[in-house]
Amino acid sequence: MAELHSIINGINFKNPVMPAAGPNVKTAALMLSAAELGAGAVVSKTFSTVPASDPRPTIKKTVAGGLLNCETWLEDSYENFFDELRQLSALDVPLIVSIGYSPEDVKLLGRLLEEEIKPDVIEFSTHYTGHGIGPLIEVAESLKSTVSVPVWMKVSPGFPLLEELVKEAEPIVDAFVAVNSFGPALDFDPVKCRPSLGSAWGQGWLSGPPLMPIALGIVCSLSRIVRKPIIGVGGITTGEDAVKFIMAGASLVQVCTAAIKEGPSAYGRIAGEINSWLDENGFADIGEIKGKYTINL
Repeated sequence: MAELHSIINGINFKNPVMPAAGPNVKTAALMLSAAELGAGAVVSKTFSTVPASDPRPTIKKTVAGGLLNCETWLEDSYENFFDELRQLSALDVPLIVSIGYSPEDVKLLGRLLEEEIKPDVIEFSTHYTGHGIGPLIEVAESLKSTVSVPVWMKVSPGFPLLEELVKEAEPIVDAFVAVNSFGPALDFDPVKCRPSLGSAWGQGWLSGPPLMPIALGIVCSLSRIVRKPIIGVGGITTGEDAVKFIMAGASLVQVCTAAIKEGPSAYGRIAGEINSWLDENGFADIGEIKGKYTINL
């Protein structure tokens, strides 16, 4: 069997597959199941200092196996979610905790996480933090100056100055997670002619297979301009999908929509399919395919 182990930011990952922050990891039980069923690390759902208040319904199926959602972040207090995170003390894979959104939010949550939870990595989402580079850099600096663990910046595919953002953020953060869901996006039933999501006009964020070519293109683009690790996410459903992200320059991958549909077994299945693909194509180690596509450009 091929070797799937890698070391990123000084942390050991037995395989490159982990959850992406979302409803698939909103409880301790779901996160523990991810680890038990083969994920190489565990990521939490994003939370902030104030609980979200999401409209209903929040998620629906759309074209080509994709999902539309109008979720924002965790609809519970951070105090309650800390109780969930404390149940992960015996976790035998790295724990990445996802937070947002303002400089004040991440400073408070980052400090408390290091004191009480001791995650291996803190990821912060840029989804709802202004529209310019400056506010996002301020968040990155606030979190990085507060914590000692690695900090990962999760970027959104619709950000208009993405390459400029990651160039400015690279000296501050330890890795980039690319990408979050894409929006605004819309689908609806033409017979009812009414929104199917509870948002203002039915708009939502697109995830799943329709997002994959966009995410893959961004990972490839960013891998050519930054040296910090990239964690690829967006529509990964199979081991071959994950292989493409790693060939495009990703060091690790995250999975959300496939796990929402299939359950936590998706992570281990995808990791196993990566192993099979490497074996079938004559690679002994996953490091042999890292950036292989990008190098050939």
